[in-house]
Amino acid sequence: MFLFASLVSVAQLPVLKPDVEYDGYKGPVKNVRETLYEAFGTQAKPEKALKLESSLTRYERSGKKIDVKYFTGEDELIFRIRHKRDGIGNIMLDQAIDPNDTVIGRTYYSFNPKNQLVEVITYDQEQQLENRLHVRYNQDGIVSERSYNNRHNTIRRREVYTYNDFGTVAVTTVYDENKQKIQEIFYEYDDLLEVTSQTTFDYFNEEDPVITVQMFTYKYDDFKNWIQKTEFIVEKGEYVPVLIIDRDFEYYR
Repeated sequence: MFLFASLVSVAQLPVLKPDVEYDGYKGPVKNVRETLYEAFGTQAKPEKALKLESSLTRYERSGKKIDVKYFTGEDELIFRIRHKRDGIGNIMLDQAIDPNDTVIGRTYYSFNPKNQLVEVITYDQEQQLENRLHVRYNQDGIVSERSYNNRHNTIRRREVYTYNDFGTVAVTTVYDENKQKIQEIFYEYDDLLEVTSQTTFDYFNEEDPVITVQMFTYKYDDFKNWIQKTEFIVEKGEYVPVLIIDRDFEYYR
């Protein structure tokens, strides 16, 4: 699901800007390595523990994405993503390729006449359909909902978005295949519009929802790209560090 979400973010808007901007980066990015660690310690002093995984994304000087590679915590290559584009420049196909140069998955992107992403279909190595994602937009051309469907195109999960005055998502409301509300997620942001808090209500029991609070802190570089993100879970009023993500940027000169 992490891979699926990252691939979707590439093409969710009309291609009027380079890929590097759609990926949320600023400045002349040449490549970025992102590394995930388990975390421990305290709110005042979170520390890295086990290295979980990493990725390396490369861009042309124009900002067009070249490829993405994913590695284990021991820096062994798991697979890489090769992109194919349509005549406009949209990524229309991603191929996941293992270290033996075998295609182990394919993701296809479809766009409407306004050049907005409307469907993402993912297949496994045997060309069996795994996931379908459908995207809808409001009258302002902003994503209003996404539905995650099974191979029979039956909705498994539907997300509806409410936006704040800054154009970022304030609330995500989640429904299941029976159109029952199962979750609400509320967000707060810093001045650079990165999420600083996420409060999730899980409605296993509507009268007594399970509430989870996550907090995030960031360190930024001179281009205002975050280079470290620390995730905390709030338990009994204490901020417990659970994840640290490092980003190492190389920029074109």
